[in-house]
Amino acid sequence: MATLNEQVRELQARIKTLESKINDLSTNTEEKYTKPNTQAGNIRSPSFNLPVDTKSGLGGMLGNAVLWNNTESRIPRIDQQPSAPTIGYNKHSHSRYSGGALIKDSLEIVEYDWTKAYDGSAQSITNKHSQQFFPKTPMIKTETNTNGEEIDKIGQLDLVFNPDTQSWGVAAYEIDVKKCYLIERDVNGVIALDSKGQQKRSLLWNENGLKNSIIWDESGNCWRLFAIYSPGEE
Repeated sequence: MATLNEQVRELQARIKTLESKINDLSTNTEEKYTKPNTQAGNIRSPSFNLPVDTKSGLGGMLGNAVLWNNTESRIPRIDQQPSAPTIGYNKHSHSRYSGGALIKDSLEIVEYDWTKAYDGSAQSITNKHSQQFFPKTPMIKTETNTNGEEIDKIGQLDLVFNPDTQSWGVAAYEIDVKKCYLIERDVNGVIALDSKGQQKRSLLWNENGLKNSIIWDESGNCWRLFAIYSPGEE
């Protein structure tokens, strides 16, 4: 067993070693800025990265879904939908300067059957504004085409570009004769005037038969345009 003097000398040597380490740490850490460094690769497992998105079903309710209205922030029970919203969040526009212009070739419109899920099972969706609280993604409605095929009612808008006005128009498949106007505009986009100073704008159909541009043919079961116009004649 070491004598008392040997133990003292050993402790003194350890104290000097520890003092040296402390001084070294103090010199390299006190009042020093953290040196920048670059870390390559994933900081954490990709399994923890949850995208912020609208989803249907339980997954959407449990995490990282966008809050689009005031009732979604209350987090209702899993078997319930939020009440009808009164305040909308995330208001934004889509132009070349904010949000980005919507791309014609990727813009689609869809019509859902709110009483059925995509797998054909029955469901009831009462709040159409909160997609992450849908029990399941609803089924897309179908319509029969001219070939007798059942086609999903989803597709791109039938848009036509006008280079003169630099605007998009929509191809119409229905014309309401009581609401549709025939109009002539000048190069500035203003409704043109005739020699009497009247706007060249009139409805297709008018309750006054003398002012009609179109008439219903009961025998042919179709609309017909008046084919003859003689200036100066009543």
